[in-house]
Amino acid sequence: MNRLRQDGFRLDGETLRDKDGNAVEFSIATNAGNRAREGMATMIQQDLKKIGIKVNVATLDFNSLLERMTQSYNYEACLLGFQNVELDPNSQMAVWLSSADNHQWNPRQKSPATAWEAEIDKLMRAQAASGDERKRKQYWDKVQQIAWEQEPFIYLVNKDALMAISPAVKNADPSVLRPQTYWNVETLALAH
Repeated sequence: MNRLRQDGFRLDGETLRDKDGNAVEFSIATNAGNRAREGMATMIQQDLKKIGIKVNVATLDFNSLLERMTQSYNYEACLLGFQNVELDPNSQMAVWLSSADNHQWNPRQKSPATAWEAEIDKLMRAQAASGDERKRKQYWDKVQQIAWEQEPFIYLVNKDALMAISPAVKNADPSVLRPQTYWNVETLALAH
């Protein structure tokens, strides 16, 4: 609440108001029938109510939700998930490039709307063009740093995976990325 107060927000009874006296309120859209997302939206609603923010949860059929996200842009916040099974950042170009189809904040741009988006464009193109794995990782690390600072997405869930590995298998180092247990198959060995 201190940060909100510093930015001119104040609590008026049970309602958080901005510096102009407007009640803080927004809607989160998510797909109907997805119990996990509906539950997350309800938890967000309950948590933000504790600091005076009113959150309206709108559950829509998936096609209507996609239309709002990609055609009309008629939404304030959306709770969805991007699934990426690739470790290589090139598989995420359609999200991170400012001119890309799945760039959900400032969509359909001819050029980046912000300096940080321009920096991400530059870094994503640089990592895609480089053959040097260390350089690519440096570029991608910087993209992730910018995304953390600017928060165009707020990541709510990290995948958890559970696997059983025999004590006879040496050098096992499971990962949340597929194939979780065998991504380093060339280093796995059986104990004698």
